[in-house]
Amino acid sequence: MIVVVAGLAIFLAKGYRYQPDTGTFAGTGIISVSSIPDQASVYLDGHLTTATDDNITSLPPKTYKVRIVKEGYVPWEKDIEVNQGLVSEIKATLFRSIPTIYPITYSGVDYSLLSPDSLKLMYVIPNGLEGGAMAERKSGIWVWVMANQIMANQSGLNLGGGEVQRQLVQSNGVDYSKAKYRWSPDSSQIYVDLPERKLLLDISRLNDIPRDITANYQATLKSWDETEAQNRLTKLEQIKDLSLRTTASASSVLKWSADETKVLYTDSLGNYKLNDLSLKKNYDLPKASNYQFLPDSKHLVMVEYDQPKLTDPKIASDSAVMKDNFAQTRISIIEIDGTNKAEIYYGLVNPNIVVPWPDGSRLVVISSLPTQTASAPNLYGINLK
Repeated sequence: MIVVVAGLAIFLAKGYRYQPDTGTFAGTGIISVSSIPDQASVYLDGHLTTATDDNITSLPPKTYKVRIVKEGYVPWEKDIEVNQGLVSEIKATLFRSIPTIYPITYSGVDYSLLSPDSLKLMYVIPNGLEGGAMAERKSGIWVWVMANQIMANQSGLNLGGGEVQRQLVQSNGVDYSKAKYRWSPDSSQIYVDLPERKLLLDISRLNDIPRDITANYQATLKSWDETEAQNRLTKLEQIKDLSLRTTASASSVLKWSADETKVLYTDSLGNYKLNDLSLKKNYDLPKASNYQFLPDSKHLVMVEYDQPKLTDPKIASDSAVMKDNFAQTRISIIEIDGTNKAEIYYGLVNPNIVVPWPDGSRLVVISSLPTQTASAPNLYGINLK
């Protein structure tokens, strides 16, 4: 009896259970399910089974349709394969079904560009603001350091959480909306290409007298080009599959996840693809206008937009924002395998400026509200969590 009981205990510990329909013992598996936020309802093949965080045990091996639901959040759903004696782990991130959107700037924004390290956002406040001399002093080029506690302690507008907005140069009559901009590879400088001169700005301070590099700007840009080319080559060498490396190197779009284990690129037809280098898996992504990684390296920001619909004469001009124009844009979050699309926002935005916050808690866009007092483009935040 001891041997029989011990054998039965080992049998059950390995996940074997009696199956009434067949009258035999068969191996089972486990689904371990967690979510952010937690305490969401878990449905297994349409039946409410438990809440996150929990383990669902004694499951006969097969593919289950798992659905995770929480009020106020977009449902998460995926087919999960359960194998005998194994644990299938689910870590679901739920996104708000009605995100909040709030203004970050109030004086208008003519142009914006994210730095290579994804931690700094430069933007241009246009000339001709209402409010007299004080408003005029605001016009010019600004940088927003989104996550840097050291710089938060320096002079500048502290927005909390280590974020700083700092003016780099005042307009003083110069129309910076007519300039072209470029970040240095190390995200410490900004090149300003004006019709009549070329400037180089240090982002750590107010540039009272901007450095004029008109005479030798070609040397600066050549050095930056060489550095960027070397950085690109170094990252491409992480791809061991030579066929994939060739395809990625020829792609017009090449983006890496924060943990550098996943690469996003386009094929010869312009279709977006993602390769998980650690798992050696390739995914075909749904058709979209643009993709970029969230900082967690597990999700993508998916941008889809219609043909630009110009609603303001200024947008149709040659001025800055409006180099890219506004379009009715749908912004969604999807998982890296292309599943669980959660629509976050739909409205008139600049589709090329959809910037993830460094901690992944929100997005930054350039948009405007259809009211007389809020019709100028500004930076807005969209909360994701």
